[in-house]
Amino acid sequence: MLLSAGAVMAEEKEPVTIRFYNYALSETAKADWWKNTIAAFEAANPWVTVESVTVDYNSMIQTFTNDLGSGLSVDLILGEVSWIPALVEGEFIQQPKDVIDPDFYAGYYDYVLDQMYYKDGVYAVPHYYTNSVVFINKDLVEAAGMDAAAFPDTLDGLKAWIESLDAFYKDSGKVSTIFGLTTAEVPANGSNINAMFTAFGGQLLTDDGKLADLKAEPNATAMAEMLDFYKYLIGNGYTQENLKLKDYRAAFGAGNVVAYVDSSWGYAQIGEVDPKAAEFTVTSFLPTTMGTYGKGESLVESHCFLIGDGLSDGQKEAVSLFIQHCTSTENLEGYLNNIGLAFVAHEGLSGCRISPILEGAAKGVSHVLKQTQIGPMVSVQKQLATMVLDYTVNGASMEDAVAGYIAQAEYYIDKYRFPAASGGGARCPPPFFQRRGSSCVPLLPFPPAAFPSSAVPGSGRTCFSACACCCRPSCSVRRSSSSRS
Repeated sequence: MLLSAGAVMAEEKEPVTIRFYNYALSETAKADWWKNTIAAFEAANPWVTVESVTVDYNSMIQTFTNDLGSGLSVDLILGEVSWIPALVEGEFIQQPKDVIDPDFYAGYYDYVLDQMYYKDGVYAVPHYYTNSVVFINKDLVEAAGMDAAAFPDTLDGLKAWIESLDAFYKDSGKVSTIFGLTTAEVPANGSNINAMFTAFGGQLLTDDGKLADLKAEPNATAMAEMLDFYKYLIGNGYTQENLKLKDYRAAFGAGNVVAYVDSSWGYAQIGEVDPKAAEFTVTSFLPTTMGTYGKGESLVESHCFLIGDGLSDGQKEAVSLFIQHCTSTENLEGYLNNIGLAFVAHEGLSGCRISPILEGAAKGVSHVLKQTQIGPMVSVQKQLATMVLDYTVNGASMEDAVAGYIAQAEYYIDKYRFPAASGGGARCPPPFFQRRGSSCVPLLPFPPAAFPSSAVPGSGRTCFSACACCCRPSCSVRRSSSSRS
């Protein structure tokens, strides 16, 4: 049952504060929506204060990691699926089923929740989700005498489509990219490349969280065909090397890109460049025949809510109501249509109107596969971009590029599972923090953020007694009652 924000019991309630870490408040296109949504929730629930903590996306992990290290509470996070493993290992988040109203929780779509499963349960709930989306400038396609609605359904057809558009725009000076795929070595791009590998019929990780055998079929063929496709695009100038998704979004909004692959909410940045971009933007899903084994399937991506561990009963109630408030049709429909285009992940939103821009991509929302979550997911995916650039730009052979990727990915996976103890001692179980010299720092996928050892006792943090190199929250995070509302 979807509870409205005003459904809180009328009797006097003990005031509580929930500290909400939300990078979207730092993004122009999304900030006003979030500010208004939070204000409306607080007005309807005067016993709750939502204390927003925001920095840009690339600094958010660093920020809440530092805050956790200093003893501050992190009660709710708007985050990414890839953040789940390290936060679970650190015992910093809890399963939403233990917080959210059971009737409301039961309404989430299983195939979206499945992507948020780690170890013993689901550790996040989606705000919304996306498959891989091809953004297409229909005006540019139609100017070339082609039908923007007739996006190819095979890899060979896609290549012919690209070549026809290139022949038309080659000397125009207007179009910089015919079909954009990102290759810059940053985390979001690694996720994008992993989705392309999936579309070609590959599987990066096994069900038990190990790197899949990339030299066995169908992975070997899927990897070879994917890499050759990137080389085809970069080598012929159809796509630009080393661009980030934000670069393609800006160029698409400026009318310089015919088509590129992104998450649905990439449209927020497109719309910032040209508020009338909806007039020329349409979408599609990836071709359903991508090489020998590929069926054009993609991975679920989601902006999701991660709930801090150790909440009081009052905070649990407040978080449950706040998530329901943010996930109601009344509040979310405008966002999904005009700001962060995406698909609904809850049956309570079944009547929510989806942006017409996503009509083409919507036909592929069922073409998604579950991927096992692992702690170093960000690093393992980021190395995919390194591999693509090594093969397409830096002159490495395909065999060497893939071998280099395998070595790096396995290094990150093994390092996370068995981080070496300082001083050459026994290996540690996978903690959230690891002792490095005189500092206690978070493990992958979190960036280095040192906590001086001298500050550990003063913050109530002590090292894991069974392993000198580690600091584990089970014994080290001792938040005092005064630090929480």
